[in-house]
Amino acid sequence: MARDYETEDGVRIAPLGDLRDFEVAEGYPDIRGWRVESADGREVGKVHELLVDIDNMRTRYLDVRLASDVAATPGDRDVLVPIGTAQVVDGKDVVRVPLTAERVSLLPLYDHGRLTRTHELEVRRHFSLGEAAAASVGAAGAAAAADSRPRDFYDDDAYDDHRFFSSRHTARRAEKAADKAADQAAAESADVRREVRSRDDEIRVPVEREDSVVLKRGADGRDEIIIRRPLTDREDRPR
Repeated sequence: MARDYETEDGVRIAPLGDLRDFEVAEGYPDIRGWRVESADGREVGKVHELLVDIDNMRTRYLDVRLASDVAATPGDRDVLVPIGTAQVVDGKDVVRVPLTAERVSLLPLYDHGRLTRTHELEVRRHFSLGEAAAASVGAAGAAAAADSRPRDFYDDDAYDDHRFFSSRHTARRAEKAADKAADQAAAESADVRREVRSRDDEIRVPVEREDSVVLKRGADGRDEIIIRRPLTDREDRPR
């Protein structure tokens, strides 16, 4: 049975590893075990687990197990990082958090036994632009009271897992598109080379009836033969 925590507003949070029917969506990386770096470039630990909002099927936190020199305590020490504040480093199995190593070491201990809203607010304070965190939480509460609608605690960019996972997914799609374009350009170049036939005393390039051939005289005595082909014909012509 999954170990889950129910927050004050009834949201159930549980470690992904405890949820048999949950897994990282296809096409997105499973970052558990990846190195975690601070904003000042130090390795501060590894991603130990992901905490999932069961009811909304969203990842809310990275459970980061700190390196011994950052934890500064005997034994394992885990801390929570709101998923939307972190980012994947392009081309590496590395997650970067927007805190210095010293600030990471000040995050409250996550003991796996419970998850309280007090703990979450303390974590959020570290990641919400300093003192603006408390102000934003207070403003959100006032606005909610004003329109008589409770505001979801996780309705905040800090808990938006799309920001985290989409960055890696978009980068991979861009890489695939670039590779495809390069392959297509190479194929077209190969087709042109196959069209040209040469021997020691001449070079022959096939031309179509619609093509126009122009001789361009060069001032330095190096002339060029230019073959102009209609764009639509060139695109539609079978290869």
